[in-house]
Amino acid sequence: MRWSPLLVALAALFLAPLVGAEDEPKSKGLEPDPVGIRWERDFTVGMERAARTGRPMVFCVNALEDERANQQLGLETYRSAAWGEATRGYLAFVCNPGEHGEESCSRYPGHACKAHREALAWFLTRFGSELISPQHVILEPDGDIAFRKEYYTGVVTPALLENYLSNLAPRTAYARAAIGREVAMKALAKMPLEELDAHAKVWLAGQDGLAAAAMLGVFDECRAADRRLALIRALRHTHDLQVPVLRMAAEESILYPEDQPAEALAWIETLFAAERASGVWAATRVLLRAPDEATRTAVLRRWAGVGADAAAPDIGDLPEGERPHAYEALLLAKDRRALTARVPADWTSGREAEVARAQRVSGRTSGSTVDLGSALVSGLPGPLRAALLRAPEETVREHVDAIVAGLGTWRAERVRIAGAIALARARSGPVPLILSIVGSALGDPLESNDTKRALQSVLGDEQPEFDDAPTTWYGALEALLQGEDR
Repeated sequence: MRWSPLLVALAALFLAPLVGAEDEPKSKGLEPDPVGIRWERDFTVGMERAARTGRPMVFCVNALEDERANQQLGLETYRSAAWGEATRGYLAFVCNPGEHGEESCSRYPGHACKAHREALAWFLTRFGSELISPQHVILEPDGDIAFRKEYYTGVVTPALLENYLSNLAPRTAYARAAIGREVAMKALAKMPLEELDAHAKVWLAGQDGLAAAAMLGVFDECRAADRRLALIRALRHTHDLQVPVLRMAAEESILYPEDQPAEALAWIETLFAAERASGVWAATRVLLRAPDEATRTAVLRRWAGVGADAAAPDIGDLPEGERPHAYEALLLAKDRRALTARVPADWTSGREAEVARAQRVSGRTSGSTVDLGSALVSGLPGPLRAALLRAPEETVREHVDAIVAGLGTWRAERVRIAGAIALARARSGPVPLILSIVGSALGDPLESNDTKRALQSVLGDEQPEFDDAPTTWYGALEALLQGEDR
């Protein structure tokens, strides 16, 4: 049985608290945590935690204490339960130059004033010396700005904060989504199928930034096939910012389309409706992994937007800018529509050998055992990936030059990932390139779990827990490779 990443995240919600300011031990005699925003108690520790866990950050500049909006935010809004819940998935920092108590801040309960003074100094150094207050900035886990709003005009709301949490940290959003939504989730789980879509549309269009994540909680508890498909299709109404949650949820169906082909196709439809680029992302990968031509034809129907009564589509029926993506997927799948299609020269430029190989093996699926040397010569993605992942360390070292060259030329993403992991296991090849490829895979909702499984043979006893953040796995691999005497 394969464990869905969503079920792992749900388990994490009940088995352990989210990592953040609330994780620090509480001494007896201290006041309980406030219902509002839980500010990071120590700025330096908070920033280190952000780098370690890969969670997004929110900086609230509240530095002009006599100004009306600053007073409302600092003394009322930030202390409200709504803002508290909306920011629980973030690492939250308040920026203020003042002193409100020797050990415990009276204006922003839960930390010492040193923390908000250091946060302000860092913020001004990073984002410009001009002090504009109030101001709200949401940072991606890598520190880039995802959202910034100067002054306070009512644009920054709990719904906006939750929407960005869904966008930047979908697994954290999923873990938070059930809180306060039990009644709505139970109602959706029992709703007649004919009413489900209309109800979901209203919920997803409302002021709930975790609506899609909450619906996925209902989906994961559902076992009836017709209701699961109805829930997937209803999610097509998802807000743009919440689409990463859908991509996370679709991961298993896309990785293993042969297990639940109807769900894989439903996810493709939903992702195309919610965000075109995500639909292309899903359709391309299912084309690569589909078990048969009939499934690939069904994918192309949804990609082209034609029904079952229309003629079977081919590459030419897709939007022009998306055709190269379908061509490459069909070519690697050895589908006849790629092998016989008339395509522009720039689609095949630089991969003539690949096209020739695909034409030679058209109609045949390689299931034989192939050693690494033969796999490198043939270049067929499936056998090559398998050979890279199972090759002994000494064999990898014998072919280091060919593997390193392949990292820059192999078009199949999963083959490049396997090559980087093979080099890491053999402690060979360029460390920056290995880390770059593996790091991107760990951050990819589709490739992350497979990459973690492959890394287990590399990291051994040093491997993190499986559901730890991608940055934790990256850090473990980086420490191992950088620590070697190379």
